Amino acid sequence: MLELEFSGIRIQLPANQPLLLLKYSERNLFLPLWIGAPEASAIAMSEQGLTPPRPMTHDLMLSIFEATGVRLERVEIISVHNAVFVAELVLSNGKRVDSRSSDAVALAVRTQCPIYCAEDVLEDAGVSIELEAEGEEAPEEQLREFREFLDTIDPEDFSS
Repeated sequence: MLELEFSGIRIQLPANQPLLLLKYSERNLFLPLWIGAPEASAIAMSEQGLTPPRPMTHDLMLSIFEATGVRLERVEIISVHNAVFVAELVLSNGKRVDSRSSDAVALAVRTQCPIYCAEDVLEDAGVSIELEAEGEEAPEEQLREFREFLDTIDPEDFSS
């Protein structure tokens, strides 16, 4: 398993489809996940530190975990089939819970727990950005090209 970082949410044009980006820094790979608008909103709210007046579903899940004395230790993206990513929540009691990847990441962002991905998933669905030199940030031109690439891809591009 490789540890990924939450990199942000973009809107894929022209369909206005939210795209969640996870980054594997060691190889400059990004894992793009298409998610629904409610999940994108929940992640964005949490990322910005906003608290809704009433608990959203992800907040409710975390409240249930807390009430039962269980913590979310990490999230694992374990497979991808026809552009559908499968994740598992790994709990402090040793249990694993099947999850949609968007829900798993929404919980991870809220709890600041690690996000891991199976190597074969990253190899199959990861998108690379080449860097000029070790440790340098990606040049603006490459970032612009990557954004343009994201705007043109379709979930079907990642199906087997």
